Amino acid sequence: MTRRLRHFAVPLFLLLCLLLGGSGQGVWRNLALQLCGLALIGWALLARSRSLPTAAARALPVFAGLWLLLLVVQLVPLPPGLWSQFPGRGIVVESFALRGQPLPWLPLSLAPAATAAALPAIAVFAGMVAALVWLGAYRARWVIGALMAGTFVSVTLGALQLVQGGPYLYPIANFGAAAGLFANSNHQATLLLATIPFLAAAVGRELGRGKTRSSKGLSRILIASGALAVVLVGLALNGSMAALLLVVPVTLASLAIAVPRMSRFGGSLAGVAVVILLAAIAAIALISDPSSASTSLSSRTDIYARTLQAIADTMPMGTGIGTFESYYPLYEDPGAADAFYVNHAHSDPLEWLLETGLAGGLLMLAFLLWWMRQSIRIWAHEQREPMALAGTIASAAILAHSLVDFPLRTSAIQAVFAISLAFMVEPRSHSTRRQRDDGRRSVRHLSLDDDDAAVSE
Repeated sequence: MTRRLRHFAVPLFLLLCLLLGGSGQGVWRNLALQLCGLALIGWALLARSRSLPTAAARALPVFAGLWLLLLVVQLVPLPPGLWSQFPGRGIVVESFALRGQPLPWLPLSLAPAATAAALPAIAVFAGMVAALVWLGAYRARWVIGALMAGTFVSVTLGALQLVQGGPYLYPIANFGAAAGLFANSNHQATLLLATIPFLAAAVGRELGRGKTRSSKGLSRILIASGALAVVLVGLALNGSMAALLLVVPVTLASLAIAVPRMSRFGGSLAGVAVVILLAAIAAIALISDPSSASTSLSSRTDIYARTLQAIADTMPMGTGIGTFESYYPLYEDPGAADAFYVNHAHSDPLEWLLETGLAGGLLMLAFLLWWMRQSIRIWAHEQREPMALAGTIASAAILAHSLVDFPLRTSAIQAVFAISLAFMVEPRSHSTRRQRDDGRRSVRHLSLDDDDAAVSE
């Protein structure tokens, strides 16, 4: 029974995240997903048979732990003589002076309640990583199946939204666009982009094994190819400019996975894809693309300029995680105010730098260096693992889109990002604590080359 639960844990949690985690507006839905993430963490810690992660895999919980530590530090009360000297705190000092009140002890965060409210957000990512890396026993094709199922539902819903004008799952959404299971149609595009390399990996694994003549192998190829067609239709319906520009490098890099004969050109294809990816990011950043979350007179470039000014004014301490929505209005033009407001910077790195300052910037840089090193190792390996390659492409697509949007603010994209990183660290067979104790029992964990990866005795 435990063995079967292990197999179902990751794909079921992924599917739930896709169905319920399309926006931060779904408070109760996200709470349910966060509780599931905490349950997976507890299961991984208490499981008698669990994988011993590699050094690369151990980096993931370290990054999650550092994020958590940074948040906690921002909530620690400091004496007024200290916090009042930090950049960006002048307005707080003036507010107390106007009321004739002495300065109290306050934390680094300018909105402590918002920072504390951001604490549960790490549960989905950490829970998925714990289930993938520590529990370690799941069928890779089941995970792809869950991803395909969630994507198909989202594309179908997006088509209905275009044809019938709904239904939309959230009160604030990109009405009139194919948002699917998301509130923001751009986040729907992120899911579709991240799905492409995993479908390519599913095809590449079957072609690489020469299973095209078997009915099972051929059926899997046809299913994956059909799903890829659905994804491409979904991207066309979605109409996201960012997605249309990013789909070219994503598809090009995925070709090296889907067609084994092209594997020797994989490095070249990846290099070309990176160049196109950088060009696409530059093009997206330069295009004035007002969104439903911005004022009618504000483009992304306007938001970026004001956010950069806010970053300069609050360095090196930042304003606190979750404070962007309340702090950014200080930099808006009151004369241009209307019924709309800017709730995100439409660039996760910029919003992260504003909220976390120098410490957050160093943490972000450390993660990117780890990701680049791991990606290079995977692509440079003589025997490239399709699922690991897919993880690099999917995570690259998410990171690239995050430069000009905020998809990682949703539980759904967090879960897809987590599985992408987990496939990159390539968990391998390890002894369990129980095996070391008695020397008689062994546990076989995930093998990405084995369709029937399972826990066995």
